[in-house]
Amino acid sequence: MKTKITFFTMALLLSFSIKAQNVLTVDNTVGANAQYNDLQSAISAASNGDTIYVHASEVSYGNINIDKPLTLIGFSHSDTDKKTILGYVYLLDNASNTTISGFYISNELSASNNSTELTNIIIENNYLVSGIYSADTRAGINQMIIRGNVLYEVGDNVSVYSNFKNVIISNNIIRYWVYIKYHESATIKNNVFLGRYHPVNHDDTTGDLDVQNCIFYDNSVSTRDIKSDGVVYENCLTYNIGSGSYSVLNGTNNVNNQNPNFVSASDDIFNVTDDYNLQAGSPAIGTGVGGIDMGIYDNSAFTFNNVGHTNGIPTVKIINITDRIAPGANLSVTISTNAN
Repeated sequence: MKTKITFFTMALLLSFSIKAQNVLTVDNTVGANAQYNDLQSAISAASNGDTIYVHASEVSYGNINIDKPLTLIGFSHSDTDKKTILGYVYLLDNASNTTISGFYISNELSASNNSTELTNIIIENNYLVSGIYSADTRAGINQMIIRGNVLYEVGDNVSVYSNFKNVIISNNIIRYWVYIKYHESATIKNNVFLGRYHPVNHDDTTGDLDVQNCIFYDNSVSTRDIKSDGVVYENCLTYNIGSGSYSVLNGTNNVNNQNPNFVSASDDIFNVTDDYNLQAGSPAIGTGVGGIDMGIYDNSAFTFNNVGHTNGIPTVKIINITDRIAPGANLSVTISTNAN
């Protein structure tokens, strides 16, 4: 185990030596040799702009409060061998310019900034069991990217927790509703919505929310009607793998009730073994706005990762190791690497 940690930490240090002031490591596994065994302690000790790498563990790192610009990187949200688990994540005043990537977040991620509006928040490559919220009673978030996640909901159905301006929601697997209050500055594109869920425009009297290049994928005996006041679909696709269907979408250039031909996705429930790449001949290939593909793989520099490995961060895994050796004998180790 210690050999594995050393290899992975070295790779991370090499990757971030130029980008960050410092790199801190956290591991709550008994006997680990990281700098910290408690994530909140590492956050408190970190300086503005630091990167904190949080090792995978069977034990959650608990709730955290972020009150400065940091980059937090976990190992994975759904790796079958190991993942990095958090509880509640709170963004406090002065948490602007924060990136959170590679975590299984078992509770909500909430903007709890009372006096200072947050900017440049990036939430990517995470599995969020609950939602992402910013209450009207707080200072809110202006400029936020939510991408590459498997996520529950964004905002809530009575608008008071949807205080996001200039938000980009893209390349996600979405398992519930996305509630948008400030539709004038919201971008929702290239997501896969599972089940009967879809975006909602909280302020439809002032204009429309444009939804582009998304795939809506259900497994139901019902006919799904995802039309919503003030929501216009552009170059989106619907498909029900059950005996039901979708009502025709309002908007332009939509593909209604056609199989996107995912490589493998047999249900409307996310599984780590699912593959949402498009097979040859898919009606979603090249039919998005601007001629790009619909769905989460849009030919951009960002690539969705099923298990939540962070793009650009190499991963190193020991896949085989001699369990018993005689004194003085050689230890045999097989290592697998991935550049992500």
